[in-house]
Amino acid sequence: MPSRGADCGRMPFMSVETVSIFFALLTLAALAGVVGVVAVMAAARWSPAIARFRDAAVDLVAPTALWLGSFIAAVSMVGSLYYSEVAEFAACDLCWYQRIAMYPLAIILAIAAYRKDLGIRLYSYPLVVIGAALAAYQYVLQLNPSLESGFCGVDASCTERYIWQFGFISFPFMSLVGFAMIFTLLYMAGWANRNRGSSGDQES
Repeated sequence: MPSRGADCGRMPFMSVETVSIFFALLTLAALAGVVGVVAVMAAARWSPAIARFRDAAVDLVAPTALWLGSFIAAVSMVGSLYYSEVAEFAACDLCWYQRIAMYPLAIILAIAAYRKDLGIRLYSYPLVVIGAALAAYQYVLQLNPSLESGFCGVDASCTERYIWQFGFISFPFMSLVGFAMIFTLLYMAGWANRNRGSSGDQES
């Protein structure tokens, strides 16, 4: 349960409900981006026109992919801290494990972006995949509380829906989409890098 409840989570001119709607809309935008990229990547296998669109889109996004990934991780970090420190919602164990996976990405991706080091992808993927798996697991628990086995202890339940925007968006859902968007950006950066390498080999 929340430690004090949503009424304590107030900022000047901004309620917890307003903040939650804002983050829910960001989540929907990121989800649309992930679904769109997956759809284009899949369709490009059969359509040369879509393949050209895919390559153009990847070339457009790839130069800023690491910066965007760092930004998404930073927004996720700020949002989670708002809910626990300002709104005073108690974070469960699974929430903390997701934070452990997400928070370092805000820093290491920013450093890698500054240094133009695409090799960071190999070190980032494990954090992203583990964090996404934990978020998906918690979301399943929220949908089916009977599956909860007492893993989170008594201080904060993993099944508690502190927010439930638009009838399906909760904290672990936001987290899952955030990790999925970061994974997508890293994949696009790697795709563009491979394409540049292939073009260079052909020219030489």
